[in-house]
Amino acid sequence: MRVLILSQYYFPEAVPKPHELAEGLTAAGHQVSVLTGYPHYPGGVLADGYRLGLFKKERIRDIPVLRVFELPYHSTRPLLRMANYLSFMLSAPLGALFTAKPDVIYVWHPPLTIGVAAWLISKIKRVPFVYDVQDIWGSFTVLSGMVSEGGMAIKLIRRLERSIARRSSHTIVQTEAGRDYFVERGVAEKSISILPHWIDEAAFGTDSSGDRDAIRAEFGWADRFIVLFAGNIGIVQGLESVIEAARLMPAGIAKIVLMGDGTDRPRLAEIARRSNAGDRIEFIDRQPPERMPAMMAAADALLVSLKRSELTKFVVPSKTVAYLASGRPILMAAGGASEDLIRKADAGVVAEPENAAALAEAIERMQRMPASELNRLGENGRRFLLENLSKDEVMLKYIELLRTVAAEWKK
Repeated sequence: MRVLILSQYYFPEAVPKPHELAEGLTAAGHQVSVLTGYPHYPGGVLADGYRLGLFKKERIRDIPVLRVFELPYHSTRPLLRMANYLSFMLSAPLGALFTAKPDVIYVWHPPLTIGVAAWLISKIKRVPFVYDVQDIWGSFTVLSGMVSEGGMAIKLIRRLERSIARRSSHTIVQTEAGRDYFVERGVAEKSISILPHWIDEAAFGTDSSGDRDAIRAEFGWADRFIVLFAGNIGIVQGLESVIEAARLMPAGIAKIVLMGDGTDRPRLAEIARRSNAGDRIEFIDRQPPERMPAMMAAADALLVSLKRSELTKFVVPSKTVAYLASGRPILMAAGGASEDLIRKADAGVVAEPENAAALAEAIERMQRMPASELNRLGENGRRFLLENLSKDEVMLKYIELLRTVAAEWKK
């Protein structure tokens, strides 16, 4: 099977799924090529070693990659964000003219505009495309502040979202609510699959005590109870309430660490500076991917936070599966499908999203738990992941779906 992976983001960007799928397909004996943009996520600045051009061919881990022009930008100005999305939407179909004809196209969404590029490329190549929807874009753009509910822009986005899903040969969602969302908009239920995130659990060693001690010494965490948030620091994460929770906590016991980059980090850092949270809140830079398992092992609890919205019904943040793999207890302040997952796995404590008092209380409760209880929650999470979200198991389902779609197209 020949597969073209279409994703605006690809290695070395911090979006692992497209390149992990490419490598998994290659290892399974399939021919893979990648059509993507120039790496700039999440900081909005080109990665080291890249210069912007009309296109760039390279091989990454022996997989051919074609990068096409886009305007590098990832911040809060809506017009520039749209220019980034539209530039790739227009460049990708042109770049596709210089790629071999595949049997099927795998499309990683977001942004929504990549669906337009996928539809055009599928017409040019006369092949099907499988649409992997990570975010319900109508809900996401309202929540992030890019558009307003009730305006013409959101009406256009929702119409386009529905149109692309209808034109895809198959749509992948993460939850039953995501499936129902598209069925209600006229997408045939038989052409929708619910497939979860995966994680390479082998990257998360079970004996990380040495790394844990070294990292805690490096950052001066000493005997503090460390609650770590790792990932994109954006508007939809609702982290302003996390800073307020830090202010409400007793001094000198627990500390919340926000690790990563993102559009909302400068604003949040200023809020934290003006607050009376003191050293109960700390920002540290995004760490290399290979260091993430050790960073998570060094924490006492791992935080997932999202703004309260309907989006939480449809998505489970990808960091959740990494947290499960780490074997550390999870503090879930996201609601929706993510909260349901943590309850089902019995892998942590839940708190109401954007409720600073509830979050502070949950942190204090976890801090008072004996080590044996924290370890039990962490072990439950890793066990649940191994049984349900293992990379090898979930990826097999993706590969089989792509094979099925390609075969049915040829009938």
